[in-house]
Amino acid sequence: MYTDENYFWGLIAYYLGVLLVCVPTWRLTRVLPGFPLRALVRCATVALLGTPMLAYPDMDYLAPAWGVMLFDAISPTQGDGLLRGFLPLLVVFGLLYVVTVLVWLARRPRQSRSS
Repeated sequence: MYTDENYFWGLIAYYLGVLLVCVPTWRLTRVLPGFPLRALVRCATVALLGTPMLAYPDMDYLAPAWGVMLFDAISPTQGDGLLRGFLPLLVVFGLLYVVTVLVWLARRPRQSRSS
């Protein structure tokens, strides 16, 4: 059985890997037309890879939501296994996308109307 420190360092290593995956994702999505589409792909990547959730309902260990959802799909222990992992992903993606678009709208230069 792993200790709490083992899980902590595993989580740190995982999120460092997520950061390393985000750099090429940002560069690859620069070719997409328009900021809202780029933000959609970028937020989906960050939400998919970065959303943590409790791996087991009775324990305090975190795991990536996509991993928990995958293992619940392979060997379901409850009837709502996929939903348990999908809801955190959906909430994090929605919040991240809304905040990103609002910041983009606030920072974008205003077009002056010439009459």
